[in-house]
Amino acid sequence: MIATLVLTYERVQLWMDPAYVTSCDVNVWVSCGTVMQSWQASLFGFSNQFIGLIGFAIVITIGMAIMGGARFSNWWWHATSIGLTLAMIFCLWLWTQAVYSINTLCLYCMIVWAVTIPAAILIFARNVCHDLIKVTPRTKMIITTAAWPTIILLYVVIGASILLRFGEAMF
Repeated sequence: MIATLVLTYERVQLWMDPAYVTSCDVNVWVSCGTVMQSWQASLFGFSNQFIGLIGFAIVITIGMAIMGGARFSNWWWHATSIGLTLAMIFCLWLWTQAVYSINTLCLYCMIVWAVTIPAAILIFARNVCHDLIKVTPRTKMIITTAAWPTIILLYVVIGASILLRFGEAMF
């Protein structure tokens, strides 16, 4: 949520002053400002950060409610899993765009990716574990035990793609 708040602040500053230099404009390969000014940063006609603000507020609210003892209906868990899965797909698309199309990374965006990916995968695995998604016992075991390895694999793939694309420039 903090990364999304910082991105939103930086986006507003860029709207007010197009010459504004964002706090994570490190070099030509790591520049939130460059990424925020791309068409991909406003895919739905408004800044993607606003999706993050709403999404993370919902996730934080769910977490706080659970810590307070709340219990949610099955439809709520399905909706949460669908929402987080869509968010993860969107983050993975944004990763490919940043690395292969925009050719610039955004540090705060990468923090959002790093949080969204495990949230989506772990909620999906939780729903499978609690039989909210009906699968065979073998598939259930595979999904629930593969959650963390899948997260790590995605981190490795993202990291490797960044190193392969920007490695020479970084070192």
